[in-house]
Amino acid sequence: MRKLPFPIFDDIAGVDALVDNHRLGSYPGLQAFRQALKAGYVQYDSVSGNAQAVVHVPIPDPLDKWLRKHYKDLPTSHRPIDDIREDNLALPCSMCGSLHAHTLDHVLPKEDHPAFAVFSKNLVPACDCNLKRGQNYKGNAVGARILHPYYDACMDERLYAAKFSGMDATVIVDLEILVALTHPDRPAIEYHLDNVIKRTGVLNWLRNQWVKFVRAPRKIVGSLDFIPANQADLIAAICEHRAARDYAQGSPNNWESMFAQGLLDPAVIAWLFPRLSAAGRDVDDPVIAVAT
Repeated sequence: MRKLPFPIFDDIAGVDALVDNHRLGSYPGLQAFRQALKAGYVQYDSVSGNAQAVVHVPIPDPLDKWLRKHYKDLPTSHRPIDDIREDNLALPCSMCGSLHAHTLDHVLPKEDHPAFAVFSKNLVPACDCNLKRGQNYKGNAVGARILHPYYDACMDERLYAAKFSGMDATVIVDLEILVALTHPDRPAIEYHLDNVIKRTGVLNWLRNQWVKFVRAPRKIVGSLDFIPANQADLIAAICEHRAARDYAQGSPNNWESMFAQGLLDPAVIAWLFPRLSAAGRDVDDPVIAVAT
């Protein structure tokens, strides 16, 4: 998850190019919806892509199908939209925080909102979480909606952390929200956690990362290249690692940073410190000895 700069594409000019392209199957029918599409784009932008506030733009059959098809096979006028995907292949998913984004996700699904099928501000780099969330993008409660990487500034805040319990060679894992209940975007942050992030493999990834960590702490948290003398030293080392992950991934809400933040929980620190600093332990020794 990360806040993104707006794509560099003139969507209004794109509407004209799309509806006037006589080579497309949507021609000339789509010309009657020129102003509706432009008005829909402007309204979407005016409400900052808020899934509960964006007004549906009705597009009749078969033009709705043509718009979806235009996304799959972008007309020449819209080819620059592909740059959104290409420019983000080596970066974390903007929607769930996984460590790769290999496709484009329609924030408002094109099945429900065909008018926004080729609207650049409705397309964000993502992993397969876009398939796993399906048509889930808004709830009934006030403010219950998915977060939008182009508009929601809160995505630059640290929103989520791993929550570890039953610490041993394995662990029980959940995710917790870090912002206050009074945070203005709290309902959206909750909805996004339940309907986007938790539908991915993040909990399995965090659990496996814990197993690797307790077997070889320094290989997972590189700043743990010493035996901590006290809890403050341990916290400082994990904070250094977390800051490095934030920087490398361009967001405090990637899975690696969520893992590091979970290690900073006081209960986890209290469990880790006596094991990491046990007499006779070498810096490359495991936290939990692995049976052979």
